[in-house]
Amino acid sequence: MKNFRKTRDELTNRLFQMFNKDIFNNFFHPDFSITWNGRLTRTAGYCRHFTKRENGIITFESRIELSVKVVDTPCRLRDTLIHELCHAATWIIDNCRGGHGPVWRKWANQALHTFPELPPITRCHNYEISYKFYYNCVSCKYSIGRHSKSIDTSTHVCPVCRGQLQLSKEPSSRVNENAEVKPKDKTPRTPNAFALFVKDNYAAIKSSRTDLPHAAVMKLLSAKFAESKLKLV
Repeated sequence: MKNFRKTRDELTNRLFQMFNKDIFNNFFHPDFSITWNGRLTRTAGYCRHFTKRENGIITFESRIELSVKVVDTPCRLRDTLIHELCHAATWIIDNCRGGHGPVWRKWANQALHTFPELPPITRCHNYEISYKFYYNCVSCKYSIGRHSKSIDTSTHVCPVCRGQLQLSKEPSSRVNENAEVKPKDKTPRTPNAFALFVKDNYAAIKSSRTDLPHAAVMKLLSAKFAESKLKLV
């Protein structure tokens, strides 16, 4: 990840030039704005649209912001950049704010046609975000990811069960996977009174009534056990 941070600007520029040339026919200006934003923590990238008016002429422009914390690998950079460039194309080229509608899909399909080795360009960036810190609930194991130590565990509780939060470098699921599973001590259960009665009397009744199947013997034992309980009352 450290090496990626050192080379991400150069890689971003090279990817932009390649995509701009092969997919968008160099429609984007060479100085098209692509910046890194440290405040984007829940999305990989964002394409901002705006217009400019000069001498009565309106121009459609965009700029792309990439998340420092989410886009942390070359593959994520490639996939996020092409996704956001398709948004930019819908606005700058087609003058359309269609979101992920048919115009955006047109450019996404064009990108996949040009680079068939690319993974599917989907509507959302479904990246698992890697956080530096996790606040794990000691009760329900719910995890809250943060990029800094921003939660005071002395005043904040779990939003799910209001249990105590504990700071960790890993989420609860991973902590539980790494934890040694200790087998529970199994205390043998004491047989109930009927089970003991069957143990003491089954052989005698079975030998005296060889014509009876097991179910009938058990029924007879049940009746005799009930009689013995009545005598004790």
